[in-house]
Amino acid sequence: MASIFWFADGGGTDRLTPPVLVRWIRTQSPALIVYGGDVYRKGTEAEFGLFFEQFGSNMAGVCEIAGNHDWDTPSNAPFPDRIPVGYERFWSRFPPPLSEQPIDKTKRGGARYEHVKDIADWRLVFVDTGPCNDENWPVGDPERPKWLRRVLQEKPGRAKIVFAHHSRLSRGKHGDNDTVKTLWDCLFDDRGAPLAALTVGGHDHNVTWYDPRPKVDPDRHIVPFERGIHVHVNGAGGHGHDETSGTFTGFFKPISGTTPQFADDDNWCVTRIDLVGPRAADVSILSFGTNDPPTVTEPKLLKAFKIRF
Repeated sequence: MASIFWFADGGGTDRLTPPVLVRWIRTQSPALIVYGGDVYRKGTEAEFGLFFEQFGSNMAGVCEIAGNHDWDTPSNAPFPDRIPVGYERFWSRFPPPLSEQPIDKTKRGGARYEHVKDIADWRLVFVDTGPCNDENWPVGDPERPKWLRRVLQEKPGRAKIVFAHHSRLSRGKHGDNDTVKTLWDCLFDDRGAPLAALTVGGHDHNVTWYDPRPKVDPDRHIVPFERGIHVHVNGAGGHGHDETSGTFTGFFKPISGTTPQFADDDNWCVTRIDLVGPRAADVSILSFGTNDPPTVTEPKLLKAFKIRF
């Protein structure tokens, strides 16, 4: 068994929660730590310096899928050649094996950061959606959907997880992300059969879980696992919380998005994904409480889900 740990939306400021999460994760012998994006506020080099300190000045075993805030310090090139400058300069300092974040500078724009890792009979696929607040993925690069479909189809079975900052379904001040519809469509074959078991995202600063959703109208339909993909969002990594119920968030923005089967908007959370075997994974949402910094020494299990096929 291998354990993957995810948290997002907390790095790059003087927030005190992320270092606590990182220190605890490293006591668990993780196979991989995935930071799900957003080094606040604009992904500058100085903010990435704070991010580095939050990780104990050690990026070994860590990769990051860029978020929209990472992309707030971009190059002047038009899409699809635009890049997030602070993000690229930071991770260029820590190429594998200093980290687990490769950069393929032969590719264009955000495709440079998209990659695959095969761990414990599972394929992990990392997709950059940083500009997708305003731009539709794949931001003008037709090679990216081809690459995504290829890396999903070349490995038989459904033991695949797709990580991206923007989730097709979400609930909060951002809500569902129609800008990644093309990405979602790539997760299914031409007959509409799912090619992956789970997607993991951030962006909304809360935790949600959706039972399997189909290719067409995922916001409207829950289907058997044979026909759909689980969707999980955890952006509760330390930079505030977005409400999942009611009318407005604390930022006085309307709450929107598909209603999940599970939601929490109070706790700082880490997601642990245990790759149990080629047809099994356990997903645990772990709470570090509501204080910044957390006062707990061991997180509490908030909710657990089993994926079996």
